Amino acid sequence: MASPPTTEPPTPGPAAAEPPTLWKNRDFLKLWSGESLSLVGSQVTVLAMPIVAYLWLNASVAEMGVLGALSRLPMVLFFVVGVWVDRMRRRPVLIWSDVIRAFMLATVPLLFVMDLLTLWWLYAVVFVMGVAGVLFEIAYRSYLPALVAPEHLGDGNSKLQLSDSVSKAVGPSLAGFLIATRSAPLVILVDAVSYVLSAAFLISIRKREDPPPPDSGGSMIGAIRAGFGWVMSHPVVRPLAIASAVYSFFDIGILQTLYIPYVIDGAGVPAGWVGGVLAVGGVGAVAGAWLSVRLMKGVGPGPTMFWSTVIGNSALILVPLAGGPLWLAIGVLAFSQLLVGLCTQVFVVNNITVLQSATPRELVGRVIATIWAMGLVPAPIGALVAGLIGEAVGMWPVVLTAAVIGAVVPMIVLALSPIPRMREMPQAPATT
Repeated sequence: MASPPTTEPPTPGPAAAEPPTLWKNRDFLKLWSGESLSLVGSQVTVLAMPIVAYLWLNASVAEMGVLGALSRLPMVLFFVVGVWVDRMRRRPVLIWSDVIRAFMLATVPLLFVMDLLTLWWLYAVVFVMGVAGVLFEIAYRSYLPALVAPEHLGDGNSKLQLSDSVSKAVGPSLAGFLIATRSAPLVILVDAVSYVLSAAFLISIRKREDPPPPDSGGSMIGAIRAGFGWVMSHPVVRPLAIASAVYSFFDIGILQTLYIPYVIDGAGVPAGWVGGVLAVGGVGAVAGAWLSVRLMKGVGPGPTMFWSTVIGNSALILVPLAGGPLWLAIGVLAFSQLLVGLCTQVFVVNNITVLQSATPRELVGRVIATIWAMGLVPAPIGALVAGLIGEAVGMWPVVLTAAVIGAVVPMIVLALSPIPRMREMPQAPATT
């Protein structure tokens, strides 16, 4: 495989002035375009991979829990990756992460055609994909402040989350159509191609990154401790991290692991309709990405994050209540997805912008990594719990418990913090 260039291409002449809008920032548009394509492909895999395991490879509920846990286990690397990313240029990390993910995904349809695809290989694929995803996510969030001016961060995050929202509207529908007309393992090739295109866009970015700050020479543990200590000492960032950890265990870990099996077997929704239900969440997410900056400027980032948490988390409780006639089950699940999709995007745009604005530049990578780790490391534990307990007592009690606790506790954590009253964007302390 040819190696993508990892050196910065020369930029002739003096540095160009910052474009007045992101629509005229060609490098941002390249980043946005590449990420948009890969997000659509990833949404195809989000639906296709569990269906491959559950319906094609006959995975049990416990084995689905293992699959979910392995896909999220690399999240424990967030602490280490944040320190590492702070010490190097981000763009080569982004490129190589895309290349690795494209290769791993391409093996799934290849082995399927050769009649060699096994559940154990899917375990390996989702784990390696998770490692590459961790590398990409931290470098990606740390790269944006180097690519756009501070006053454009909110707009940039909104546009990137808009792509995430559109992908959630288009991807599941596309996946559902492709799965209905093609074999689910072959559909995953769409995602592999999307990562190749994303890498190509990243290679074409011309703006030079500033060199990383000099390494202070401290240990990795010390650097991780510095990021974690900063997070836990900040009155706004700390409750966001704690709420994310609770939500991660119960929603991302338990509820999302059992969602597709529960919707198919518990709520009685045919597999072909699941993509349509998820697509409704994408429509809500598009609206949420559009509203996010407007709410940030209109009512403030704090109230926006708090009320989007209250409304979106409450909608999770509808999932275990879905049932009865098919039209009613689909309607309840679709309404839940609509609210969750809308509120999640509103929250994420404001949350990321708050972190990028409040964090000293030399700590951005490890602080975002700490937040992501606290918000995602509990997920693989929750996924294992989902598989083991779901196998023993059935999916419905587990889904109900996870939905209620995962919804209510984060609301309480944020309500007891300064966040509901925070109408201005926090600023990073001055560095000398």
